[in-house]
Amino acid sequence: MINTFKYYTFAFLAVFLFSSCEKKEYQTIEELDAENIDAYILKNNLTLQQFEQTGIFYSIIEEGSGAELNYEEKVPLVFTLKTIDGVYSALDTFSVANRYYDYLGYFPYGSASANAPGSPLDKEIGMKVLLKKALKKANGKIRIVIPSRLAFGRNGTKVIPSNASIDYVIHAIDPLSIEAYENESILQYMQRSGVQVSEFAKTETGIYYKINSIGQGDFLTEEASFKAAYDLKFLDGKSFQKADSASLSLTSVITAWKEIMPKLKEKGKVRMFIPSSQAYGLKGSVDPNTGQATIAPFSALDYEVEVQKVLGK
Repeated sequence: MINTFKYYTFAFLAVFLFSSCEKKEYQTIEELDAENIDAYILKNNLTLQQFEQTGIFYSIIEEGSGAELNYEEKVPLVFTLKTIDGVYSALDTFSVANRYYDYLGYFPYGSASANAPGSPLDKEIGMKVLLKKALKKANGKIRIVIPSRLAFGRNGTKVIPSNASIDYVIHAIDPLSIEAYENESILQYMQRSGVQVSEFAKTETGIYYKINSIGQGDFLTEEASFKAAYDLKFLDGKSFQKADSASLSLTSVITAWKEIMPKLKEKGKVRMFIPSSQAYGLKGSVDPNTGQATIAPFSALDYEVEVQKVLGK
C-alpha cells in the first residue's frame, strides 16, 4: 500500500509540474496582443497613449477644424491601415480599401455588419468607442493601434490574417467641405502628373476638362449613342478600367459625361478630372452581380475619352 501511495503521489506531482510548465508557456490572446503591440511601438518609436486600459493605443494627429462629428451619422473617412506584423498594408488612399462612407460608429465594418450575429458592432467596445470619445471634429486625424481581438480577431478577413493587430490612421472629412477637399485633391494630382492646370477649363460643377480634338461633323446630342475608347484612373495615377471600343449612350453615363461629351463631335478627344459629385458620389459604386464595391466612396476620377463613331442621335 505504501509503495502504491508513493507511486500515485509521484505521478500526481509529475502531472502537476508538467501542467505548471505548460501554463507558463501558454499566452492568452490579451497577453500576445499586448506583447506584439508593445514591441511594435518600441521598434517604431511611437508616442501613443492607451485608451482606458483596453489595449488600444492612439494619438490625435489633428484635432480638426470642422463641425462636431456625430457618432450616429454617416461620415466620409480616408484611412490607411497595416497589420503590425507587416503582412498586409493598404496605404493607397484612393482605393476601396481606404475610403469609407457610413456610420462613424460602425467603422471599420460598415452598416452591412450591424445586425450580423456576433458582430463587433453589437458591443460598446473597441474602436467604435474610441472614435466616439477621441475623434471629436471633422477634418481631424487620429492614429490607432488596435489589438487583434478588438479588430478582426482569429478569423481575419480575405486579406488580413488571423490574430493581426492593426495600425490605422483615420482622417474624417467634413461633409460640408467635401467639394473643397476634392478640388484640392484634383489640383494636387494634376500638378503631380505634370498637367498644366491653366490649359484646362473648369465648369461650375467642379469638372476640369481639356478638349484635345473637337472632332468632325455634328456635336453629340444629349441622347447620342456612340462608340468610344477610354482610360479611367483614380487620383493615384493607376488605371482602373480601359476600353478600346465601348458602345455607350449619354442617357446612361455619369453626370460629368452628360455635361462634357456634348462639347465633342465624332473623333473628338477630351480629358476630364471629375469630382465625385459628378461621378459616383459619396457612396461610390457597387458591382450589381457580386455586390462588391468597385469605385470607392467620394472618389474623384481622371478620364481620357475618344469618340470613335457616332451611332445615333
